[in-house]
Amino acid sequence: MLDERVLPLLIELVGFATESRTPNRELIDSVADRLGAYGARVRIVEGPQGRANLLASFGPAVAGGLLLSGHTDVVPAGDGWDTPPYSVSPVADALYGRGTADMKGFIACLLAVVCDLDLASLTAPLHIALSFDEEVGCVGVRGLLDVVRGDTEIRPALIVIGEPTMMQPSHAHAGKVAYRVALTGRAGHSSLSASMPSTISSAARIVTAIEEVAAHHRDSVTVNVGTIRGGTALNVIAESCELAFELRHPTGVEPDDVLAPVRAAIVTERASLAAVGGGVEAEEITRYPALSTDTQHPLVRLVERLADRGSSKPIGYGTEGGLFAAILDAPVVICGPGDIAVAHRPGEHVSRDQLRACIQFLTHVIPAICTAP
Repeated sequence: MLDERVLPLLIELVGFATESRTPNRELIDSVADRLGAYGARVRIVEGPQGRANLLASFGPAVAGGLLLSGHTDVVPAGDGWDTPPYSVSPVADALYGRGTADMKGFIACLLAVVCDLDLASLTAPLHIALSFDEEVGCVGVRGLLDVVRGDTEIRPALIVIGEPTMMQPSHAHAGKVAYRVALTGRAGHSSLSASMPSTISSAARIVTAIEEVAAHHRDSVTVNVGTIRGGTALNVIAESCELAFELRHPTGVEPDDVLAPVRAAIVTERASLAAVGGGVEAEEITRYPALSTDTQHPLVRLVERLADRGSSKPIGYGTEGGLFAAILDAPVVICGPGDIAVAHRPGEHVSRDQLRACIQFLTHVIPAICTAP
């Protein structure tokens, strides 16, 4: 049953090498044609340079119903694979290929279920939202959400995002904000270091401010300086330096407030470097909100029962869920096939059992939400 319904779809989806920041339009057009043939009302929301989101709806054009969401982009395959990354390779009970777990396995499952949907039985709508560039900071979905925000008929009662959770529902994850900080100054002989500012020294003081924020808020946030680059030689005062850092936070924590000491340090170092014609520029790379869905909500409990994997748990990685929750008054649950531990790595795979469990879940949750009791 799995091979007949899901495997051909997964093979097709994995065959599109939709790495983040590269075109995904072939995949979107293929899915749009398929859903249109099934009877969906399909909208393609254009993005930059060959990328696009998709929004499809089945059933009556009214508020309520279910929204199933996924992203179409994958991280670059990289080296170290024993199988072709953009083909599906069966190995024992697993199916290997980039995106099989994160998260084309979920998309293949929902397409398989939708093809057998009894449209006449739907008393509330089923919406499908597919995005691009999720892996680089939930970037692409924002254009789709602009469309959703302006459409009063897209007001689902429940949102399920099919990120890999081993089919155990999740109700919460941290939010994230990330910055790139570029420092410029003037090169000089190292013997002048007592009187001439160095961009590396300024960057070090900014990093110290970041680490102090982490120490002060250790119970509520995590902070990481991911990269730092600068300088040309041991005996040259560094003319330029660049660093990148992130802060992850729960709901109820305002990251801009937490980062106030870092902004103050940037202002101080900007003034220091201005003395030699330099400065400091801080650019926000990405930002997405935390998610915290009420675990006592009846529809969260329904998802728990239908997924049959125990109580909902928080997850340690971010999703588009917080963005959906910010504009739609509906509970958001993360639940999908595959293990996040194998995502973003060579040898990414999903088990057939996980895909079967996802099919079973979708087969029950759609009528539970979208048909009259």
